[in-house]
Amino acid sequence: MDSVILLVLRIALLALLWLFILFALNTLRRDTKAAAAQGMPGVPVQYTQAPPAPAPKRGAMPRKIAIVDGPLLGSSLALGQQSEIIIGRSQDCDFVLSDDYASSRHARLLKRGSEWFIEDLDSRNGTYAGGYRIDQPEKVSVGSDIKIGRTTIRLNG
Repeated sequence: MDSVILLVLRIALLALLWLFILFALNTLRRDTKAAAAQGMPGVPVQYTQAPPAPAPKRGAMPRKIAIVDGPLLGSSLALGQQSEIIIGRSQDCDFVLSDDYASSRHARLLKRGSEWFIEDLDSRNGTYAGGYRIDQPEKVSVGSDIKIGRTTIRLNG
């Protein structure tokens, strides 16, 4: 008689344990659906794109470079009389980026005559000009976008 009662108690305890597991899984499923429906708090659902570049004026000279997308959005640097600008995460760079996907010395913007060129400095993630990864110095002009890591830099007139 005692063994029958113990067997019934074991089966009841097992059934109770399975009900608890099913209840927990159902709660997790509802929470996941609710989080997906309203988006995770603090995490943007859509990333904003850089505003389109204004049409460059013919023969216009770049006067500054500005970050139009990514960390440090809105930062800029006047080109002035500089003929070479090193871009990267290192504090030694002329234009410092706060981007985890940029190398410490990522790219160099250099002036040859009246034209500006962007050159990748053997960075791990590459430098993109006009949407294409560059492997040699590439000519850039007013309105050109340069992508370094998650940061987009634009030459402004």
